[in-house]
Amino acid sequence: MIDRNSNGNNMLPLINVDIDSNSDVKLNEDQYEVYVNGVLVGHKTLKTQGEDLSDIDDFLRNQGFSDFITSVDGDHYTIHVNHHDDDISNALSVYFNNR
Repeated sequence: MIDRNSNGNNMLPLINVDIDSNSDVKLNEDQYEVYVNGVLVGHKTLKTQGEDLSDIDDFLRNQGFSDFITSVDGDHYTIHVNHHDDDISNALSVYFNNR
């Protein structure tokens, strides 16, 4: 037999790979359905590590909306509002179309 590894056997050497070292790297895009008071208004795709669902909240606050509550259930991001749900829905439609 030929000793390919100079270690006395013909087995390939083991390479120690730290699988967890890249655990913070985003491998796939996450996509969420966004609802306002139960009505689907669009989809938010998180394409980079820096993107987060809270970007939607920041956008709404920048538009002057502050009276809303958000929640995540699987791939559903729900925004609950008592007033101005049409205004928030319209603002989010513009937000999703510009992204």
